[in-house]
Amino acid sequence: MRGRGWRFALHLLLVSVGLHAAATQAADPPQIKTYKLELKQMKGIEHGKAAVVKGEVGKQPHRFYVEGLNAYMPVAVLARPVRANDKVTVRLTKHSWDHPLREGTADGEPVALKLRTEGEFQIQVTAPQENTPYRLLVWAGDEVKPELRPVIVKASEFQGESSGSSSLVLWVIAAALIAIVALLAVLVLRRKPA
Repeated sequence: MRGRGWRFALHLLLVSVGLHAAATQAADPPQIKTYKLELKQMKGIEHGKAAVVKGEVGKQPHRFYVEGLNAYMPVAVLARPVRANDKVTVRLTKHSWDHPLREGTADGEPVALKLRTEGEFQIQVTAPQENTPYRLLVWAGDEVKPELRPVIVKASEFQGESSGSSSLVLWVIAAALIAIVALLAVLVLRRKPA
């Protein structure tokens, strides 16, 4: 009799552990795939590279990422629903999907989000209605490096100001400072000791 009691208790324990594991597995959200977008030269785009995505989305997000960017490259993400009455929301993130850098909703009209970043960034697309068709364009422009003049120049290359008006202003300021110092000295020396 004792052997049957232990076996029954062990069987009951195994069944409860199995039910708990099944309930936990059912509670976990499904894994969301993330796709890498390869930016390429496209016909009709003169400067930079782009990628186009066509899909149908709902509350379960479509996730993408783009690599190999630098801060000199302008980036734009354009999303639009295919049907006029649909809405599509786009979020741009850097490290965490829950903290968007930019966010916008295309409500019948396209939405454009612009940024500059180093390395990679992420894109998440959702819609309130299931099976909402959308189009997504990701564009990264050519590098735009500013032309900066050198800070240090040789004395022979220095072009000083040749206008006499700036030197006149300096002389007026110097004369005003000398007059103020002289006035203060006269006031201090004329003071009678108490």
